[in-house]
Amino acid sequence: MTSPPSTLAPAASRPLWQRPALLGAASLLVLLIAGVAARWYAGRRALRELIVPGNRRAAPSADAGIPAAALSFSSGDHAIRALWVRAAPPESAAPAVLVFHGNRTSVSQQVAVQAVLYRAGISSLVFDYSGFGESEGEASPAALRRDARAAFAVFADSAKDASRRVLLGTSLGAAVLLDAITDVQAGVDGVVLVGTFTSAREAARRAGRLPRPLSLLVPDWYDNIKAVRNLERPLLVVHSAKDQRFPLEGAERLVAQAAVPKRLIQLEDAPHQRYLATSADWRPVLEFIRRGLP
Repeated sequence: MTSPPSTLAPAASRPLWQRPALLGAASLLVLLIAGVAARWYAGRRALRELIVPGNRRAAPSADAGIPAAALSFSSGDHAIRALWVRAAPPESAAPAVLVFHGNRTSVSQQVAVQAVLYRAGISSLVFDYSGFGESEGEASPAALRRDARAAFAVFADSAKDASRRVLLGTSLGAAVLLDAITDVQAGVDGVVLVGTFTSAREAARRAGRLPRPLSLLVPDWYDNIKAVRNLERPLLVVHSAKDQRFPLEGAERLVAQAAVPKRLIQLEDAPHQRYLATSADWRPVLEFIRRGLP
């Protein structure tokens, strides 16, 4: 007795949706492409929030009455602009500070900071990252890391006779400083971090500008909690209980992870945009620059 002919088509002639192996592979490919696209989108969206260049056309101001010297140095193939202000020399060499400024600003808007330092008898170097102010190039975490290293080399030379050398970073600048810390702390006497955050991923999640699932796809740029463990110099952290962007709890976590002599200064009334706006805010910072921790 002969068997009835099979009604199943050969595998090669079946439609794709009837081939489980091919269908599974196609599904995995679609998921992979979607995941890569989602990560790219989340990363680009977070990066636009994380790094916001200051005005390219702003020129350094001469209104503060300080002896500012304009500098230019190379960072990769980018020309980086900076201002060096040397304090009037007392009997011994003055302390010096390398300033890493925050978002939406440039060297021209940092003259007031340099004026405070100058009046306190402290020299300072402020530089614009790639894509900020008159500096060339496009801003990115990798470019800003190169900029930090190049600026530190200029600072180390300019401040070679300083009695103390301190790094000071505000908001994004604190993250740029920590991102390059293993390369910029040689010969430094202390580090000041003002109004910083814990990580880019956590900042994106807290800001709520990305759906929570997408925030998990943000590359973990500027993991400051991890980076601060590489710090080998005394640390002063300044943070405000009224910081509406980065909560005080994050600064407390950051300080807890630093395995160096450290201190957290808690300001009570400064919103994120108004750090170091008063002489009272500056007082512990200037004391740390001059003498270190008590």
